[in-house]
Amino acid sequence: MKQLDKVSLLNRFAYLDNIRSLAIIHVIAIHAAVTYSGLGGWYYIEGSPLRLSLFEKIFFGFYQSFLQAWLMGALFFISAYLVTKSLVKHGSLNFIRERLFRLGMPLLIYVFIVSPFIEIVLLRGYTGNNFINKLKYYMLNLKWIGATGPLWYVQTLLVFCVIYVIFRKIFTKNIVIKNISQYNIIFVILLTGIIAFFIRLIFPIGYSFYNLQFGYFSSYIVMFIAGIIIGENDLLNNITDEKNIKWLMISLIIGIPFWAIIMIFGGALEGKMYINGGFYWQNMAFALWESLTAIGFSTGIIALFKKKVNILNKLTGLLRGNAFGLYFFHAPILLIISLALKGWVFYPVLKFFTVLIIAIIVNLIFSYLIRKIKPFGILFR
Repeated sequence: MKQLDKVSLLNRFAYLDNIRSLAIIHVIAIHAAVTYSGLGGWYYIEGSPLRLSLFEKIFFGFYQSFLQAWLMGALFFISAYLVTKSLVKHGSLNFIRERLFRLGMPLLIYVFIVSPFIEIVLLRGYTGNNFINKLKYYMLNLKWIGATGPLWYVQTLLVFCVIYVIFRKIFTKNIVIKNISQYNIIFVILLTGIIAFFIRLIFPIGYSFYNLQFGYFSSYIVMFIAGIIIGENDLLNNITDEKNIKWLMISLIIGIPFWAIIMIFGGALEGKMYINGGFYWQNMAFALWESLTAIGFSTGIIALFKKKVNILNKLTGLLRGNAFGLYFFHAPILLIISLALKGWVFYPVLKFFTVLIIAIIVNLIFSYLIRKIKPFGILFR
């Protein structure tokens, strides 16, 4: 009976798992794109905006902006929605224990094993004559603080979960909402954009506090809270209603020309990055574009996947089972492949696609094999 209930639950949320798998694949994609465009920050950057053609600037610029605006907010929303179910099922104490194990342990492994491997072995960073001396430097000089890499998401999610449990202990009554209207969605889009604008007056895009970029946190917080409210009130059917598929088209039909106008008339093509922060119209316009993409596209793709991609088969099951492994291991694997192909001179866009495909395949195989080892299988399930 329990096995049937588990299968039923997997089928029920198959579309959310498929969105999460898609998002994680695109997390790998955005870091591969940074590698060959030079737009943004990553461990290893081979490309430069100065060497990109106009087409390459537009391609990488929009692709990376779009992914940055949408990906992590969607992951926070899905995680928050599932967190409400997990908290009810396990209770506060067991929930926190489970979160500390499932999120805290991978975070520690990344900071104290994976990150030193990347920095010292792959990138040959830090002072010292050998690995042991460099590792001592890494530890004693507190270089590990903020060395979370892509696991900043896991760190932030863990903090959000703890705050949520504390909030629920203090305020035991749920925020009751009976319906999610189209006006609610528009209001949240505008509110998220306005909050992002004001945050970026203090923490502009590019500013990092121990690997946490607060300039992007507006949509992360709003999407997490939205996931909590929708989960507690069982309103996911409001979001997955077929009529909300239109938000997918709205976010693209309005969003693409809106982004182009901001880039062309806002000075970004000339290197004037007023969109990053400050009291400029470009900052406000870009923040609103991001919130439209984060909330509008997420709403639309959730509705679309519920209708068209609510499937659990061998491929989606493989991706679902290895989603966290793909996320956790993608940094060192992508770096190894990028560094191995460093001498290959090729068009940046084509090289990006080539490396991305190789990285996804290798990453999936590696994650699958690692999960066959029992302790890791539990941790990365």
